[in-house]
Parts: sequence; structure tokens; C-alpha cells
Amino acid sequence: MPKYTITTDAGDGPERFDEPVEFPHDKAATDDAQIALADMAKDTLPNGKRANFAVSVEDEVGKEIYAAEMHFTAKTEEDLEQGAAACVR
Repeated sequence: MPKYTITTDAGDGPERFDEPVEFPHDKAATDDAQIALADMAKDTLPNGKRANFAVSVEDEVGKEIYAAEMHFTAKTEEDLEQGAAACVR
């Protein structure tokens, strides 16, 4: 079975898995990467107004075959009011 190297970043810098992970094919590896991205967001949020998450997958020869990022930005009522006030000036 092909082996893939996964690198994740939950906002505190990239973390590369120590051991390659076996998947039956590229799509299975990239699907798992998408799930990991959603899990990182679920495990981290809510946690402030901004968060960035990323994941990448490399095949057995080290070629990056997938990369995904998720950027979260939240605005409080105060932020929204300040933004609206800036628009009317």
C-alpha cells in the first residue's frame, strides 16, 4: 500500500508526522487530510477572533500532492459597529 507523509499546522507551526501513513490511494490520503483540517478547527475553536489551519500530503517520493488551508475570522458586535461607523464617514 502507498505511504504518505502528512504535515499539519493548527496555528503553532507545521508539525510533520514522524512516520508515513499508509492509504490505498491518493484520494484516501487527501480525504483524510480534509478530515484532519476540520478536526483541528473543531478542537481549537472557539479561541479568539482569528485562527489559521493547514494540512499537506506528500507521496512516497516526497512530491506534495495536496495542500489545504482554513482561515477563521470572527467579529464581535463591537467590531461590526466599528466597521459600520468607518463606512459612514
